[in-house]
Amino acid sequence: MSKEEKIFEIKDLEKTYKISRGMFKEAQKVKAVNKINFDVYQGETYSIVGESGCGKSTTAKLLLNIEEPTKGKIFFKGTDISTFDAKQWQEYRKKVQIIFQDPYSSLNPRWTVGTIIAEPLKLNTSLSKSEIQKEVYLVMKKVGLEKDWYDRYPHQFSGGQRQRIGIARALVLKPEVIVCDEPVSALDVSIQAQVLNLLLDLQEEFNLTYIFISHDLSVVEHISDRIMVMYFGDVVELSSVDDLFSNPKANYTKKLLGAIPKI
Repeated sequence: MSKEEKIFEIKDLEKTYKISRGMFKEAQKVKAVNKINFDVYQGETYSIVGESGCGKSTTAKLLLNIEEPTKGKIFFKGTDISTFDAKQWQEYRKKVQIIFQDPYSSLNPRWTVGTIIAEPLKLNTSLSKSEIQKEVYLVMKKVGLEKDWYDRYPHQFSGGQRQRIGIARALVLKPEVIVCDEPVSALDVSIQAQVLNLLLDLQEEFNLTYIFISHDLSVVEHISDRIMVMYFGDVVELSSVDDLFSNPKANYTKKLLGAIPKI
């Protein structure tokens, strides 16, 4: 697994929201992300951890261009993404995909599994219908979905199987980076390990880079290379997974580690 090439460089990234306080009061500004800096390298799993409201999901939205930063820069392979033209944005969206948190609400209940996984190919490639179907069958096999399930609907699957459909949808465009936004938090603990192991296998096979968002340090312990801990928009700690678990520096990190259930 190569860790030499920088995929992302984040410089002084900031996101401020205005919150209305009523007709006669001035809107209040809230910094969801406060001048954070970090790099992500090819092939690594870079985890961003913290409680709800710490800014980790906002950071993911900024990387995916779902939200625009208030200040700061995001460089993808050395190029400032704010300078992208339409063609570059199209390529970027192929290369940077997302796996959503809730496998129950992120899949269209009116579409079959085949249609859901094929949609990114229809929107972003010029493949024929038969070529698309072939690609969908291949990626379904990779994530552990049966070929016979192609025409089934999401309600016919368990939570773990639905998340595999979401993983297949993210994988079908052969991305370089996948943002995993709490991908196992809605699943039973017994299923979480299966999905995490699947993600590790896919990473090794396709040399994927993961940006893994989580509120739970126990979830990211066995899949991360580095962990960034956020608290109210600030980065309070950034270190390798071994250093963070053996010698945490920030008091907030120590509290998060203390919250992990012990057998």
